[in-house]
Amino acid sequence: MHLAFPVVLSSACLTTAAHAQQDSIPEAAINQCLQEHVLDPLNQHATIAELREQCQSELSAANATGRTPPLRFFRPYKDNYLVFGRMEMDDNSQPFSGETLDTKFELGLTFSLFEGRRDFQFLAPLHIGYSQKSWWNIAEESAPFSEHNYNPEIYWLFDQPERSLLGRFPFVDVIGFEHQSNGQAGLFSRSWDRSYIQKEIDLLPQLSVGVKVWNILRVDLTNDDIRDYLGNGMVSVMFRPNDRTNLRWRVMRGSKVETWSYAFDIYYRRPNVNGAFFIQYQDGYGEAMISYNQKSKSLRAGFYFPLDIFE
Repeated sequence: MHLAFPVVLSSACLTTAAHAQQDSIPEAAINQCLQEHVLDPLNQHATIAELREQCQSELSAANATGRTPPLRFFRPYKDNYLVFGRMEMDDNSQPFSGETLDTKFELGLTFSLFEGRRDFQFLAPLHIGYSQKSWWNIAEESAPFSEHNYNPEIYWLFDQPERSLLGRFPFVDVIGFEHQSNGQAGLFSRSWDRSYIQKEIDLLPQLSVGVKVWNILRVDLTNDDIRDYLGNGMVSVMFRPNDRTNLRWRVMRGSKVETWSYAFDIYYRRPNVNGAFFIQYQDGYGEAMISYNQKSKSLRAGFYFPLDIFE
């Protein structure tokens, strides 16, 4: 009888603490966890609600033990894939990536500077991102890398209403600044700096539209006409017909009427594969910085990686 009250009190305290732990979990962390779990073949039969509850439990457990999971504040960013194929130039010239088979890969990570820091929670939406595209000419004897495009950036997330340091803007998800260059010098140098805003709208549960608009702040002298070919914005459409397949279409238009550019991606996930099969088709300008003003077509296929090590 004397133990009843302490036991009940302890249980109530634990329950309250558990709810407090869940309430303190950033929504961005839950959403990222969901994205990673959806790509896991072991979760193919789980519902979104079940995966969300699983993510909350995992993140709460990490918080409760006072341990910071390895690489917790790094997350996959943009696209991460490895594809094989070839590029063809519209004027029949030799593409920079070689005349036959080439390999292209992209890697991207983002880092949250202040997430989980109680004294600086108001700065939690501030992120640093880095992505890189590389073209590898594996058909040549020495298999050289023919081009790298480096893309560091800093951005602020506005899709977290509980953190309103900069106010709430319902028509903006992200605002940021990015630099993109190919790291070369002299006549082969290509670079530009941009500020940008992004917004994604869910039209249907399976259909969303994204808009990215940028303002060019600085360009290299060797690509001072890049606006003519890549313009000031991009529209993307994502369609998810089922839990295994994603289709993405992107379009850009330069300031010249004839400079339309299109890209089409297909992601198809199989139950027994970590990641997804990936097909990428591009037609237009700007696939690579080195040939931003040369129209080309490319078709490649390979694998898309969820980077589950960053959980």
